[in-house]
Amino acid sequence: MAKLSKQAHRIKSVKPNTRLTDYAAKIFPILGSRTAAKKAITAEQLLVNDYPASEGDFVKKGDVLILKIRTAKKPKLKFDIDLPIVFEDEYLIVVNKPAGIAVNGNRNKTVENAVIPIFKQSHEPDALPSPRAVHRIDVPTKGLVLLAKTKSALIKLSKAFQNNEVKKTYLAIAHGKTEPEGQIDEPIQGKNAITNYKTLKVVTSKIFQFLSLIELQPVTGRTHQLRIHLNNLGHLIMGDKEYARHKRTILGKGLFLCACQLEFTHPITQESLHITIDPPKRFLKTLDRESGHASRRRNKHKAKKKTRK
Repeated sequence: MAKLSKQAHRIKSVKPNTRLTDYAAKIFPILGSRTAAKKAITAEQLLVNDYPASEGDFVKKGDVLILKIRTAKKPKLKFDIDLPIVFEDEYLIVVNKPAGIAVNGNRNKTVENAVIPIFKQSHEPDALPSPRAVHRIDVPTKGLVLLAKTKSALIKLSKAFQNNEVKKTYLAIAHGKTEPEGQIDEPIQGKNAITNYKTLKVVTSKIFQFLSLIELQPVTGRTHQLRIHLNNLGHLIMGDKEYARHKRTILGKGLFLCACQLEFTHPITQESLHITIDPPKRFLKTLDRESGHASRRRNKHKAKKKTRK
């Protein structure tokens, strides 16, 4: 069971016929909206004069409102995870998610659970019990995940993602030689899906002929969008066993897809933030190794030609 802390408020003055849901949403920052106040009432976390509240209640001078707030609960099971903090302040936190774990959901091994022991509790009045993720990246994808530490930051960041005001940049290694740049505008499960891409480097490969290092910027945020879009173009992301099917790829090294940059306006300070991490070392090592194999193969072929002459 999660522990509960309490916030109390005595009403000194109030306009006649003021509903509890309207009043509570304003005086308890952690609620922030009538919808949240209704949820607190349904969960019996909002009391009026020590009695559980009802949605239709009106408030009057002298009433004492008590809000029970759930505190962060530790994961049921301990698990070791390297979760570097890339940025943190009173309102939000950005972490570098390792491949293989979910951002959130009904499971123990998630980013939201892993961040609980390492984040600094916000001192803002609308501080959340624990950070809440405002977006997701796929389980096998590595990289930046943004979480809100306050209710106001959560609401504003969620709206920013909905309005495509957060610029996300990924790096991937894909099979084949991709075009220098372009846009993929192809629906996914009947929903509009757009991805912009730019090829940063192409190397020859002994096994795959060519490998491309690509910068990807999803305009929309559909599930598996980058993986589906590239695969439909004939450029499977290396290590993507889910979409490889009969195609040959490198397995056992993980998915070669990383969320490397986030650009957005800070929801509270209005500062322009550009948060970036380096791609995993295995990305460049793989490109170097594959291009090295191809180079050695060409040199052997040239040597054989000279010998025949």
